[in-house]
Amino acid sequence: MEVRLTHDQEAFIRRSLWEERERTRAEIIAAVDVAEDSLARGEGRSITTQQSVRKLAGEVKQRGRARLAAERKAPR
Repeated sequence: MEVRLTHDQEAFIRRSLWEERERTRAEIIAAVDVAEDSLARGEGRSITTQQSVRKLAGEVKQRGRARLAAERKAPR
């Protein structure tokens, strides 16, 4: 199926995509700012051994799985 958009529709889609990218970019910048502030307060974590890398990876996986499970349970 082929759909033809008017110039105004194309402009609207471009603008919407740009807004979405800008929102995502702003969220990333905010997260980096929070992380930098945390590090400045000495709240960082030193990852220097294979064991500490494995521990961190396990924690990240656990948080990711919990987030996915919560998203699947949330009403849409």
